[in-house]
Amino acid sequence: MKWYKKTHSYVQLNPGVPDDQRPIVGIYTKVQIRTKKGTVEEQFTDEIAYSTEYEKIFKCLNDFDRLILFGKGGVGKSTIFDMIAYDWADESNEILNRFKLVFLLKMCALVQESDLVDSTFDQLLGEDSGIAKDELDIFILANPSEVLILLDGFDEMKTKSLDAASFGSVLNALNRTRYRDCVIFVSTRPSHFETLMSKTLVQNPCTHVEVLGFNEEDVKTYVLKFYDKDPDSGNELIQTIGKSTTLRDFATNPMLLLLMCLLWGEKKQLPETTSRLFTKAVNYMFTRKDEDTKTPEKRKANVSGTVIAIGQTALRGLMSANQQFSFQEDEFEPKALDLALKAGILNQQRVIKHRESHNNIQFMHKTVQEFCAAKYLQSVHMSNPGFGKRMVYKVVAFGKFQNYLRQLCRTMEGVYASEFLLSFCSGDNEKCMTDIVKLLDRKFSKDPHRPRYQSNVIRVISQNCFFESQSVNVPRCLTSDSNIPSDIYVRGNNDLHSLIYLLEIFCRSDSHTAKLARIETITLCNVFLVSDIAFSLCYMKNLSKLMLRECPLVKGDLEKTLSSLRNQHLTSLSIKDCTCSALGHTFRVVEWAPHMKHLTSLDTLQISNCDLQGTDMLIVLAEGNVPKLTDLVLTYSMALSGTAELWAKELPTMTLLSRLELSWCNLTATDFEHIVAEVCDMPRLTALILTGNFALSATAELWGKHLPKMAHLNQLSLRSCCLAPTDINHIASAVGDMPRLTSLNLSHNGMTLYTRISVKLWAMDLPKMTHLNRLDLSQCYLTPTDTEHILTAVGDMPRLTELNLEGNNVVGRSAMLLAERLPRLNLRI
Repeated sequence: MKWYKKTHSYVQLNPGVPDDQRPIVGIYTKVQIRTKKGTVEEQFTDEIAYSTEYEKIFKCLNDFDRLILFGKGGVGKSTIFDMIAYDWADESNEILNRFKLVFLLKMCALVQESDLVDSTFDQLLGEDSGIAKDELDIFILANPSEVLILLDGFDEMKTKSLDAASFGSVLNALNRTRYRDCVIFVSTRPSHFETLMSKTLVQNPCTHVEVLGFNEEDVKTYVLKFYDKDPDSGNELIQTIGKSTTLRDFATNPMLLLLMCLLWGEKKQLPETTSRLFTKAVNYMFTRKDEDTKTPEKRKANVSGTVIAIGQTALRGLMSANQQFSFQEDEFEPKALDLALKAGILNQQRVIKHRESHNNIQFMHKTVQEFCAAKYLQSVHMSNPGFGKRMVYKVVAFGKFQNYLRQLCRTMEGVYASEFLLSFCSGDNEKCMTDIVKLLDRKFSKDPHRPRYQSNVIRVISQNCFFESQSVNVPRCLTSDSNIPSDIYVRGNNDLHSLIYLLEIFCRSDSHTAKLARIETITLCNVFLVSDIAFSLCYMKNLSKLMLRECPLVKGDLEKTLSSLRNQHLTSLSIKDCTCSALGHTFRVVEWAPHMKHLTSLDTLQISNCDLQGTDMLIVLAEGNVPKLTDLVLTYSMALSGTAELWAKELPTMTLLSRLELSWCNLTATDFEHIVAEVCDMPRLTALILTGNFALSATAELWGKHLPKMAHLNQLSLRSCCLAPTDINHIASAVGDMPRLTSLNLSHNGMTLYTRISVKLWAMDLPKMTHLNRLDLSQCYLTPTDTEHILTAVGDMPRLTELNLEGNNVVGRSAMLLAERLPRLNLRI
C-alpha cells in the first residue's frame, strides 16, 4: 500500500523531465471498455462502461475469477492496472476493499518459470521487507478469494515459446492449477490474445474486457487536465484535433494523446501520420535534455544516431524467437544508452534476482521499441549497396535490409505482429515502403489458395505503409487487381485514412481512376466521418452495394455520401448499428432521407439498430421513396412500437416492394392491424418477416384474423416471437385461408415452456395449413414425444415437403419410424 500510494502514485508525463510528474488521481482520465462474460460464444455487451466502474467489471467476472484485459498498444491497459492498485491502497472503493492483498506485477520481467511469490519480492517488497516468502505463500493459499493479482503485459513476457511442463506458479495461476481461487487480471495486446486463451493458460470460461480508449469527451477532459495551468492552449489543441480525422483517431489512444500534448506545448503544431508524430515526439524528448549540442543540425544528427543505435538492439529483441522487451546495459552502446535514458526513451529498473541486483532496461513502450527498430532498419536500407554519394536507388536482391524484411515477414503471423514496425519503416521513406510493399505482394498476394481474409490483411497493411510514406508514386502492385478488388472492407479510421490517401492519388490520374470501376462493394465499419470517401465514389462506376457498420454518423455524413452516388447504379444500401447518441448527435433522418430518391437503381434498403423513431420512419418512407425498391429491412428499432398508425400509410407508395422486414421492433397487435390494412393491396409483396416481436405473444386472437387479407404472401416469419400454444390455433386457421403462403417460420419460440401437454393440442391444428410446403419449428424445445405428435399431424399436410426440427431433442425410435412413413418429407433434425 505504501508503494502504490507513494512512489507508484505519480505519472511521468514527459519521460525526459524527471520533475514533470502529476499525481495519478489528478491526471488519470477514465477510458472506455466493453465486457463479455462466460464463453467465447457470448457477445460483447452493447453498453460501454468506464475503467473506473469497478462494480460493472467485477459483476461481469461472476464465478470465473479470471479476466483478460486486452487492447491496442498505448490504449491504457497498464494505467488501468496502476489505477486499480492505487484505489485499493487508498481504501476508498468498496469493491476493491474486499481484497486484503493486491499484487501488480510487470510481465516484461517474467519468464515462464517465474514464481509468483519470488516475483512479488523482486518487484514490490524487496529483501528487507521483514516478511518471509513461505509466510506470504501460506497467507495467499489460506485467503485466495481476498487476493487480487494483476499481471500487466502478457505480450511482453520474456518467454514466447511456452512449454506447460516448465510453468512456474505465475502461469500456473493463470491456468488454475495454482492459486485457483485467487482473482487474476491479465492484460495483453490483441496479437497475443489467442495464445493467452489456449488450453494451457486461461481458456474459457473467463471474462473478456476490451479497452477501447477515449471518446471525444474523454479527450477534452485529458487535454484540459494536462494543460490545467494553461487552459487556452488546451482548448486550442482540442480544436486542432477536432479539425482532423487522423488526429481525432490518434487522440482516442491515451499514449498518442500524451505525445500530442507534449508536442503542442512546443510549437502548437501536430503531424498527420503516426510515424511523423513519433518522430517529432522522440526528437522533442531528446532535445529537451540535450544541452551538449548547440545547432539544430547537430541536435538532429545526435538524436538520429542515438535512435538508430538503440534501434539495433530494439530490432534484435523483436526478431528473437521469444520477442525480447527487457535488456541488460551491455546490450547497448554506452553513449547511446546514456542519452536515451536521459531523454526517457529508455527506462531503467533495478531488479533483484537470486539476491543480486541487475539494471533492467526497457523502452518506454513497446510501440516506441518498434519505432526505434524501424529507424535502424531505414538506416540499414540506406547503407545497402547501390547507394552512392548521389543517392541513386538500386534494388539489392539479397541485401541486409531485405534479409531482415524476409525474416520479419516469413509467416502471415509475423507480418501481423510487425504491422507497426513496417509502417514506421515506411514513414517518409518511399524506397523502404516500395521494398516492403513489393515483398508483401510477392509473398502473400500471388497464392490463389491463400484465404481471402489474409489477402485483405496484406492489402490493408500495404496501404498503411504507403500512407505513412506520404509518397505520390504508387507502387505498381498497389494498382493491381488484387489490391483493387471488387469488394472493399475497411475497419477503423487508420485503414480509412490509408485508403483515402491512395484514392486521392488515383483520382489525379485518368489511368488510375479507370481501375476504380472494379469496385462493386464497399463496407465501412467503425469509422468516423464516412463522407471522407465521398469524393471518390463518382469514379466507381460499378459500385452496387454500400454498407455502413458501427459508424458514428455526424451532421452531413450521409447527405454528402448519398449525394455523391446520385449518378451511380447503387442497388443496395445498408446502415447498421450507426446510432450516434453517445456523441451527442441524432440520426438526422430529415436531412439525408430526401437524397435517397435520387438513388434510382436502389432495390434494397436496410436500416438496423439506428434508434429509428416513429417520425423517422414516416420521413424514410415518404421523403426517401425509391422507385425500384423491392426489399425494405428495418430491424432493431424498438421505438417503432405503437407507432404504425403514423407511418404504415406510406407503405403502398413502394409499389415494387416484395420483401418487408420489421424484425425486433416490438410491434403490437394494433401495429400489425395497421400494417396489414396498408399492404393488403400490394400484390408484389410476397415476404413479411416479423422476427423477435415479443408483443405479438399470446395476442394472435387479435392480429391473426387479419393475416388472410395478405392473400399475396408466400413467406411469413414469426421467429422468436415468444408465441404461446394458444397462438398456434389462430395462426393455423388464418394460414389455411392463404393459398399462396407456402413457407412459415415458427422457430425459436420455445412453445413447450408454457405447458408440456400443449404440443399434442396445437399440433392438431397444423393440418389446417394445407398449402404449406415448408415449416420451420427449429429450436422450440421439442422432445421425441412432441415430435411424434407433430409428424402424425403433418402426415395430413399433402403439400409439405420440408420440415425443420433442428435444435430440438427429437431423436426417438417412434419419431423416426413415423418419419420413414413420409418419404416425400425432407426432415432436418
